[in-house]
Amino acid sequence: MAKVLLDTSFILLLASKPLTSIGEMGDALGKAELLLLKDTIKELEAISKGSSIKRSKLARSALDFGRNLEVIDYTGEGAVDDKILKCALEKNLIVATMDRELRRKLRAMGLPIITLKGNRVMLEGVIS
Repeated sequence: MAKVLLDTSFILLLASKPLTSIGEMGDALGKAELLLLKDTIKELEAISKGSSIKRSKLARSALDFGRNLEVIDYTGEGAVDDKILKCALEKNLIVATMDRELRRKLRAMGLPIITLKGNRVMLEGVIS
C-alpha cells in the first residue's frame, strides 16, 4: 500500500473539494494510506486562528479531515517543509503538495510527488 504524506497546501485543497480529489488520488494510486506530520497540524491550527474568515474555516475543515489520518511525530530539525523532505526520504513516502518550491526540492531528491494541475491529480516520479 502506498503511503502519502500530505503537506498543508494539499490538505487545504482537499478540504476545499474533498470528494473529487480523494477519489482521483485513489484512482491514481490504488489503495493509499494518507499521513500528516504533527507540524502540519500545528500549521493548520495557526491558520484556523488567523484573520481571514474563509481561510480559517478551510483550515478547520482540514483539521477535521486530518483527525481520521495517521499522524507522524517527526522530530527532525528545521521548518515543516524540511521535516517533510527528511521524513519522506527516510520512510520512503510519496508527498502530496501544491507548494512549487517543495516540489522542486522533492524532484531534486528523486522522491515521488502528487499534485493537482487543473482538476487532475498528477503523479510525478517512481513509486518504489
